[in-house]
Amino acid sequence: MVFMMGLLEINPIIEADTLTDSTRTQGMSDPLAKAAAEWFQKGTEAMQRENWDFAVECFGSAVKMKPDVVLYRQTKHGCSRKMYDDNGSGAKMAGMKLMKVRGKIKKANAKSQWKDVVQQAEDGLCINPWDAALFAFLGNAAAELEWGEIAQYALSKAVEIERGNIDYNRALGHVLLDRGEYKKAEACFKRIYDVDSTDGDARAMMNKIAAMSVMDRGNYEKAESTQQVKVQEEKTNAYEEDRRARRGKGNDSVAPGESVEADLRNAIRKEPQNLAYYHKLAEHLREERKLPQTIEIIDQALEVSSNELSFIELKEDVELDIMREKAADAAERYRRKPDRERLKEKAITLRKEVQEREIEIFAKRVESPNHKNDMKMKFELAQRYRKAGKLKEAVPLFQQSVADTRLKEDALVGLGECFIRTGKMDLGVKQLQKALETLSDSEESFKLAHYLLGRVYQKNERNEEAAEHYGAIYGKDVNYKDVGERLDEVSGGAEDEFADMDDDDF
Repeated sequence: MVFMMGLLEINPIIEADTLTDSTRTQGMSDPLAKAAAEWFQKGTEAMQRENWDFAVECFGSAVKMKPDVVLYRQTKHGCSRKMYDDNGSGAKMAGMKLMKVRGKIKKANAKSQWKDVVQQAEDGLCINPWDAALFAFLGNAAAELEWGEIAQYALSKAVEIERGNIDYNRALGHVLLDRGEYKKAEACFKRIYDVDSTDGDARAMMNKIAAMSVMDRGNYEKAESTQQVKVQEEKTNAYEEDRRARRGKGNDSVAPGESVEADLRNAIRKEPQNLAYYHKLAEHLREERKLPQTIEIIDQALEVSSNELSFIELKEDVELDIMREKAADAAERYRRKPDRERLKEKAITLRKEVQEREIEIFAKRVESPNHKNDMKMKFELAQRYRKAGKLKEAVPLFQQSVADTRLKEDALVGLGECFIRTGKMDLGVKQLQKALETLSDSEESFKLAHYLLGRVYQKNERNEEAAEHYGAIYGKDVNYKDVGERLDEVSGGAEDEFADMDDDDF
């Protein structure tokens, strides 16, 4: 009982039944599972004595025996945190000690040697079990190895540590979607969209997941077994049949108040000139991801209203939703089969079509009297121009967007990038430095600002200043663009300098 309480305190997500049964039953038919269970038992005994070093060693052995069992890794990481008195930073001089580990991970990752990535990430987490990048490496490699539980756990830890990191949220979102965890997956892409509202992939994935979850109302992801789902469906169907029989209505009949869509369609039939009902129904259908039906209702409204502007813009927005969903589907197909050149071309083409259509629509709107003070719209258009390489068009829009306090830092970074890429280096640097005065280090613009400054200083052979900016990113996200290679270039290859030294030398 003491053991159970201690383990649950270290990792509260572990169920008690999992701790007692799973490690025993596996060993009956699998020698490695039996050996892993024995190491796990030794680790729990060491944990009872608060001998954290030996506990980590034991759980590490269990991990090596059965690398696809998430329980062993969870417990090992929990003990690692206890080993460092929950200090949040791991071993002394952890950053220096991890340099060699990160170098090995980078090389293994480049060669798609996923098991090596997993092992090196685990070694690194023994040095600092709060390192988000190491958890991300572990999770991504586990996903490649189709260790779904471990991928979900590790990427969840990465996001827990750096909640606003776009790459970590995106990777976790795809893993959760593959595992049928729709609400959790949607939350990941929502966090990305909150950080960067111009991220078309995040918005499209939210739309896609919402549609998938609506189609999958059976809620299989939460059911304890297929039999439970079957029983739930039978109960629901029996209840529905009895309710309909008592009402004396056919299966297609819906009572008032039972369906928002049916109620609004009824209201339109009774008052076909009331445009508010069309608006409400269109927004409801759009929220339910019934996009073709949404277009149909908007077309009806356009006829009744003689092409009212609000319905024209709503139709444009829904048509963009449809285009984004198609682009997201194409990107997902390419992600699953990256060796297919045709899928790559299709994904790129659809993404460009979305971008061009967005520019066309937003440019028209910012010129209209209805949107002349809409800084958010101007910022969105500026971002599209920037991504399309139309930097001169983006500059005045970013300059106007700076006046909105909600957009100020992101607009300054966008403005700085445009200046730098058009040769106005000093102006660009000033904008970026101004943005960094108030930017949080968890925001995506923080990394972009430091990256751009690093590139400017590197170009001017001011390597010490370049290294400072690249280092600010590398400490948060080693996978950001090519920051690792650039940091090596400007810092003189520190990894090679210490290559002949053992970890104990530190």
